[in-house]
Amino acid sequence: MSFLNLWALLAFIPLFIIYKQHIKHSELRSLKLLFFTLLFMVLAIARPALQNSIEKQKFSSDEYIIALDASYSMQADDLKPTRYIAAKKAIEKLLRMHQKDRFTLFVFTSNALLISPPTTDTALSMLALNTINPEYILTKSTNLSNLFTTVAKLPMENKKLIIFSDGGDGHNLQKIQLITQNAAIKPYLVATATKKGAALKKDDQFIKDAHSSLVISKINPSFKELANITNGKYYILNSLDVINTLSNDLHEDINSKADIEVKTYKELFYIPLAIALLLFFLAVTKFGALFGILSLLLVSPPNSDAFILDFYHLHKAKNLVHTKNYNKAIQEYKRLSPSVESYYNIATLYYKLGENRDALKYYTQIQTTDPKLKQALLYNMGNCTARIKKYERAKRFYRQALAFGEDKEALENLMLLKSLHPKKMQNVLNMMPKEQTFKEAKNHQKTSKEEKNSNNLSARSGSNQQAQESSHGAGSQKKKKHKAIKRSQTKNKSSNYKLGYKAYEKINKGYSNEKEPW
Repeated sequence: MSFLNLWALLAFIPLFIIYKQHIKHSELRSLKLLFFTLLFMVLAIARPALQNSIEKQKFSSDEYIIALDASYSMQADDLKPTRYIAAKKAIEKLLRMHQKDRFTLFVFTSNALLISPPTTDTALSMLALNTINPEYILTKSTNLSNLFTTVAKLPMENKKLIIFSDGGDGHNLQKIQLITQNAAIKPYLVATATKKGAALKKDDQFIKDAHSSLVISKINPSFKELANITNGKYYILNSLDVINTLSNDLHEDINSKADIEVKTYKELFYIPLAIALLLFFLAVTKFGALFGILSLLLVSPPNSDAFILDFYHLHKAKNLVHTKNYNKAIQEYKRLSPSVESYYNIATLYYKLGENRDALKYYTQIQTTDPKLKQALLYNMGNCTARIKKYERAKRFYRQALAFGEDKEALENLMLLKSLHPKKMQNVLNMMPKEQTFKEAKNHQKTSKEEKNSNNLSARSGSNQQAQESSHGAGSQKKKKHKAIKRSQTKNKSSNYKLGYKAYEKINKGYSNEKEPW
């Protein structure tokens, strides 16, 4: 027999000392029963178990690259509501069907843009995909050769490339064939259009060519030929059922099947737990429930994230924050069980003290899949790096925050860093911060009217009282100092930033006012 939580048995040492000094010679039956209740509960927490034989299990997983065509022809409506939206729905279904696999996402026109690095997080992949708006992409044509060249540079040994496209323009098939052979790329081509096609529109008017004929976009026949010469597979997205076929083909082509040794146990914790409950019942039915309740409070359940003393330290830390004794409050938060909230509060207090490197250290240790909280973290990390004059790094954090959705404050701070001369930057960094509580940062949706008129670099944390104090101190001086700054902001604001993806510059690289890209 072994114990899965062997560390829990250390509790026997203080219990033995208590027994020798106070309980051994006691005449109270209930006290002794409660003591043995604690002993058996400690045994239950230690999780006694019998190990079964080690089994080898096959675990199949793979990684894929998805590329979505965002060229102008993908706005055709032969697939409802548009080809582009239909492809996004198909990608979402594919991601949900392969949640154990890793996906890398690209959007491409004449250039390819990486929008999501390899991840198994379906929600984050779709969040990245939904952030892209084709209206902000200036390049409207399709260049599959550039896409394959970009994919060939990825570090995967065997690259399974799933392309959702209508085929676009004519392509150099021989060049693409050579790239796929040299880089071990296997393409899965999903034709996102109909054979009949649809007339393209611009500004709600049908587009006509030089001969005054309607421009009709349909599946490019060379798309199927490309699948044949590269030993790939070809599908037509006439319904989402096609994704089932694609998924089955991907399963058949899985490269990696790892043998994993799995240890299984037959847990016996319920035996000491049942004895503990019985002893507890015998102790409290005659002499009252008070000792029983206290005994339960002194023992944390298995896998608990916090100990009883956490409540004391948390209460003490909040009182210290209220009295602005931030250094001692930090020490109390450090005594808590590590958690997202405790690390967030520690980082925030360091931020208030002006110890920006320490604040950044704790912000970077917080791991979360909550998009809103992740956005708040990146925003605060941008503030910290701006304060220590790492302006390029701060810009990068603000851009990453904007990748999770629209954020006026992050956008304003980014524009300030872009528009101000470094010598004038210190005036901005000295402005008082606006603050919120941890829960408000996590659930942040909208800023107040006062926040919308503020250009300061601020942390989303702390108490509501601090937020009020900071808004009073900066008053009239802000208006005088930064009147010119607001003017420069208005000039430099670009619609590209409203959506939140600085990366549009990459996909629009080489734009030269394309003539009739459709």
